[in-house]
Amino acid sequence: MKFTDFVYYFISLLVICSPFSALPALLTLTHGLSDEEKRRTGMIAGMGVGIILIAMTWIGGPVLDFLGITVPAFQVAGGFVVFMLALSMLNAETSRMKQTTEDQKESKQQRHSIAIVPLAIPIMAGPGAISTVIVSVNDNPGVLNQLLLSLCAILVAFVLGVTLYFSTHFEKMLGYRGINIVNRLAGLILAGMAVQTLAKGIIGLFPFMGQQPH
Repeated sequence: MKFTDFVYYFISLLVICSPFSALPALLTLTHGLSDEEKRRTGMIAGMGVGIILIAMTWIGGPVLDFLGITVPAFQVAGGFVVFMLALSMLNAETSRMKQTTEDQKESKQQRHSIAIVPLAIPIMAGPGAISTVIVSVNDNPGVLNQLLLSLCAILVAFVLGVTLYFSTHFEKMLGYRGINIVNRLAGLILAGMAVQTLAKGIIGLFPFMGQQPH
């Protein structure tokens, strides 16, 4: 795995997990709690994301094999999912694939568990992130590459945890509009990554589409 591939994977995974899209959810779900409780919730959510991403790095591929799903098919599905998430970010709204109304109601009733559900999964480590992990493992086979991808997942989780830890500071510094601007820029980058993943999947399913005309 090349260094550029490592950096690309880190950026794509960080954008997909989108800490700034999780900020409004964290502030809403922890409304009424102390700053210390909010910081603790953010750190636990970051750790939860790390555990989920590392687990998918090592068992995601075997699960696909067990279910009989080919990687190109998963790339196409994952590309669609990520693109839909990108559209939600561009529109500055929370995708229902990340958090449903039922999730919101349940999280308000069980505030002690909101760090894992719905913050860690599915808001941050949702279908898009899981798809990206599994596809990247397939593109970079080998135990050493899986260790590097796991390291990348830990770095992403660290950034997420730190961002959510200082959620109240980011809210004051950027404001609602600032967070939306950052979120939309990230959505634009994510849309391009989704199209690229989708194109790889289509070529994998239909190899003749990737052939150069003579």
